[in-house]
Amino acid sequence: MTPSPAAGKAAPARPGVPLRALLIAVIALYLIAETALAPFFPQLFERLYDVDDPEATGLYLWVCRIMGLAALPLWGLAARRWPLHQCVVAGLCSAAAVDVMLGFAPSYVAFTALSAVSVACNAALLLAYPAFVAECTRKAAEEQGDAEHAELAAVRSIVVVFHVTAVAATLVGAAVLALPDPRLGVSAFAVADVLLAVLILRALRRLPSGERRPAPSSGNAGGGRAAVPRRRWWLLLAQAALIGVAFDFALAVARPFFTEFAEGLGSGSLGGAVLFFLPSLGALATLPLARRCHDRFGHRLLPVAATVCAAGFVWQYAADGLPELVCGRLLTGLGLGLAQVAVEMRMFHSTGTAGPAFTAVETVRSAGLLAAPLVSAAMVSHGLALPLTVAAAALLCVAAAALPRARASGPPAPLPAPSDTAFAAVPGEAPVHASMRVKEYDR
Repeated sequence: MTPSPAAGKAAPARPGVPLRALLIAVIALYLIAETALAPFFPQLFERLYDVDDPEATGLYLWVCRIMGLAALPLWGLAARRWPLHQCVVAGLCSAAAVDVMLGFAPSYVAFTALSAVSVACNAALLLAYPAFVAECTRKAAEEQGDAEHAELAAVRSIVVVFHVTAVAATLVGAAVLALPDPRLGVSAFAVADVLLAVLILRALRRLPSGERRPAPSSGNAGGGRAAVPRRRWWLLLAQAALIGVAFDFALAVARPFFTEFAEGLGSGSLGGAVLFFLPSLGALATLPLARRCHDRFGHRLLPVAATVCAAGFVWQYAADGLPELVCGRLLTGLGLGLAQVAVEMRMFHSTGTAGPAFTAVETVRSAGLLAAPLVSAAMVSHGLALPLTVAAAALLCVAAAALPRARASGPPAPLPAPSDTAFAAVPGEAPVHASMRVKEYDR
């Protein structure tokens, strides 16, 4: 996309940087807010409402997940009618109001109902994910840069944020539970919601005005690639959804009982917690190599990385001591970081960054996570290590599903040009992209 002369004068690179940083902050806030208290709900319910039934925690999590699944397509449809920033700001403001009420919930039932509403509001925050990718590719196009590498850098940044916030969320949850009144910690998320909403509006006002462009009216519905035949496009969406479901399922099924398995090998509670996060450290170590590996392997990156990750899970299953378990966890992490980047790149190449296609695929991926706890519990009844083998098998399915695309010749197809996916701009603000993304590897 070639910027107009007027936009070139009023659009130094500086205003775009704060907006991208704010979009990253929105994603980090979502991940922390949605997962910080997850390990501590039994203790929280006991302290606040004298509810110590484990089934109460299970019911709470299921209600919230179902509400999240119902909200995703609705936000996707809303993003087709209103500019993306309005949906994100609306989600932040509504989540802030619900978070304040959540801290004053008088009973477990009220807390569960308000939490479900909060999850529905927070679903809008994940609109910031494809918006961040679209903003990076738009800037690359304006600066005559490489859009493919800009997209890769954006996805890699999101994966880094995911692993960093996985650790930060645990610390935040422990801090909230340690407060004399945890209600204050629960309501404190409202402050961050309002602050981000204000900063996003200020950042958008500083951006140059863009030309009005209508939403895409031709090609695949929802901003997919117009050059791809509709049948081929549906096959790509189905493949992306299946790969995403299998990948997310593999990560989720291995987690619920891992610390118990590690303690059985003599790790202790603290050692089990460290081993739990060890793959994240391995993933963070490999992410700086993501661009080099992507250029080297192309479409083969996903099957190679998924196979390495599966080998790590098999190693963990065969471990009969802590040194072997540490090596297996590190090997899993080495494949995990690159596999996550490859899965997300595959998703964007299949759906683009605009329209309901992304929402539909991600809703399917989120629905697939509902089966992981049930399968994990069933496997553990026969052996604590069996979920690790299920995870390895699911990752091998990911590698197998990615092989047909990996055999295709030629470089990976770039994202649609920003001019093809831009949503109608608001006067005085830059055009934004309407799309939706949710990522919850472990909720």
